[in-house]
Amino acid sequence: MGKRKYYLVGSYTPETETAPAQIERGATEQGWVFKDERAFVKFKRKVCYIPELHDGGYTRQNFLDMCNGQERFAAIVFEAVDWQSPETYIEEQFVNGEWDTCPKCGRWYDLYASPKQPCADCGTELENKWGAE
Repeated sequence: MGKRKYYLVGSYTPETETAPAQIERGATEQGWVFKDERAFVKFKRKVCYIPELHDGGYTRQNFLDMCNGQERFAAIVFEAVDWQSPETYIEEQFVNGEWDTCPKCGRWYDLYASPKQPCADCGTELENKWGAE
C-alpha cells in the first residue's frame, strides 16, 4: 500500500522575524486560495487554508473551534471551502437548513444524514425539517 497523496493548492510561507508571510494562491473551481490538505490532516496549528481576498490563514484548530469541536464538521468545512471564509460556509449551512443543533446537548447534526434518528451524543429525538420519514 502506497503513501497517501495530499492535495495542495498554491503555496504559503509563514512570516519570520525578517520577512512577511508569502501567499501564492492557486485556482479552485470558484476562486483563488491557498489550501493544504496535509497541513489540515497532520497539524492542528499549521496554516492549511487562506481564502480569496483574505491574508489571514486558518489552521485545523481554527476549523475545530468554528465547528463546535466536532472533527467531522471541521473536515466537511475544510473540504467544501474553495474561495470563501469558513465562517461564511458554516453560516450558509445553518441558514439553508442543512445543519442544525441538538436542542439538548448542543452538538451539530446534518439534517440529511440524521432524519428521524436520535442525537448520536445524547439520544434526543432530532427535528426532521425536511419531512422525510
